[in-house]
Amino acid sequence: MHNIMTCQGTTWITSQIFGGCSQSWLIIAVLVFLALVLKRQTEDGILSGVGYNVIGAFVGGLGTCLIIVIVSGSPRWALLGGLIGLAIGGFLLGRFMDTNSDGGDYQ
Repeated sequence: MHNIMTCQGTTWITSQIFGGCSQSWLIIAVLVFLALVLKRQTEDGILSGVGYNVIGAFVGGLGTCLIIVIVSGSPRWALLGGLIGLAIGGFLLGRFMDTNSDGGDYQ
């Protein structure tokens, strides 16, 4: 088990500058920004009209990422799992519960 808050884990070295713990935090930030960019693109960008649920993307992407980091401690697999969870949570859940139906900023 790995703890992302205290950077304690079986395979992590706590004194590394860009070790597994700091990579995990960077991946979480990347997933948050990617979810927000996809939300904006589905409102009025290149993916306009595609159903997207940003809450589902956050839960799917960050939840999957955190579970993989906590269990395995591998930030690379956490990034891959987070991207898959972001797509499944955002686009698949957006097919059923679209949060972009209000028209965005252009009302």
